[in-house]
Amino acid sequence: MAQPVTTQPAGPPTTPPRTPTLRPWTIALIVLAVLLTAVGSFFSVRAFTSVDVPDTPTGLTLDAGTGRLVATWEPVPGATGYQLVRDDGFVVYRGTETEVLDAAVPAGEHTYRVAALDGNAVSPPSPPQSVRTGASWGVYAPLVEQFPELLPQTPDTAAKWNDTECVRRYAGGRDEVGPSETGNGKVRTVFVVRCAAGAVDRPFGVFWFASRDALNAEYSRSSATSRPVRWRHGTGLIDENGRGVFKITDDPARELAMIVVLQTPAQNVLEMVDSMPI
Repeated sequence: MAQPVTTQPAGPPTTPPRTPTLRPWTIALIVLAVLLTAVGSFFSVRAFTSVDVPDTPTGLTLDAGTGRLVATWEPVPGATGYQLVRDDGFVVYRGTETEVLDAAVPAGEHTYRVAALDGNAVSPPSPPQSVRTGASWGVYAPLVEQFPELLPQTPDTAAKWNDTECVRRYAGGRDEVGPSETGNGKVRTVFVVRCAAGAVDRPFGVFWFASRDALNAEYSRSSATSRPVRWRHGTGLIDENGRGVFKITDDPARELAMIVVLQTPAQNVLEMVDSMPI
């Protein structure tokens, strides 16, 4: 006799787990929170890594009327310095002044720009300003300026005194450079200007020395074959050939200069040097 099949009562129906549904406004809040976190992180990093750049200087003005060039510009608040650049990157000046002399600018057309500095930060350069400059004495201009009446203030002009014209020459003296048996290896003569007053038969020169010792050494060498004389600005020597060397002893600002005058049929050495506008 067949046994009856016993069945277990069915349990409650099984329901798969439900995935929570994100409402649109919830998504928007999450996105906003992520954006705020990212922006906050950006500014936190920027606060530690960014550099404040100073403003660009304005008002760059160039004055090239004297054979050299003077550049001026307006100061920039907060700037610790400035950099003036000529042409394709030649740095004329780097410092705190807002008026700068470019004493070595060659003749021709030039462009200048200026930037402000704040530590290592450099502002964008100012708009370029162009100017045409004439010939100048370059780095030796401060020396020539010591004699504004006697010497031409630009090489391509004549001086006020007797239409004097000059050429420049940088050179060492006879015993300054060269091997030890003929010189001391040092350059003592900084600059030499050879000039002619009125005509080529009235020549003279102005020498600048690196120190008073250098000038005195040259003067002492000349004294061995010369007689001492006085002139209206100091002491001098005249040798048997009529060559005179004269020190300026009454003006400390020009104590490193020595004037050399050559005797010619057209001039007396002492009269010539005494007539010079020193």
